[in-house]
Amino acid sequence: MGLRGPLPKPVVRRRNKRVVRGTLTMKRPAMPRDLPPEAKAEWGRVVHILEEMGALHTADRALLVRYCRGWDEWCSLDADLARTGRVIKGRDGNVVRNPLWLMRQQSGQALNELSSALGISPSARLRSGIKHQRPDEGESAGDITAPTAIDDYRARLGAQ
Repeated sequence: MGLRGPLPKPVVRRRNKRVVRGTLTMKRPAMPRDLPPEAKAEWGRVVHILEEMGALHTADRALLVRYCRGWDEWCSLDADLARTGRVIKGRDGNVVRNPLWLMRQQSGQALNELSSALGISPSARLRSGIKHQRPDEGESAGDITAPTAIDDYRARLGAQ
């Protein structure tokens, strides 16, 4: 069964609205040097978002590296799948589903879990109580033409 409703509050949390056991100072973790180019681009995008949310610490480095490498893997699988097609000829000459499709799907599920753990998925942001503000009129208010990460990736893929 899926997640239903808000998480139940433990007895301690019901009595005391918020128990603060310590504080962490925000600090940007160091980016690994051996990240592929697509993972580096995602690192820069995600780290900026996490800094704005105030949810970044050096302790998050391993999770952030896994997320960025997962994004790079998903992008390469997506490109390979686009090149080879969703169906291929099987061993006996029958048409079968491309195994890359399943690999891309599993990679996407891992990305969803990692983005929830980092707090960058929409549902994770809502659960953590982050308030969203509309951009100023000068900025891209309601601009649906602003490129998303996947649009940016596909544009760079087409330019190669």
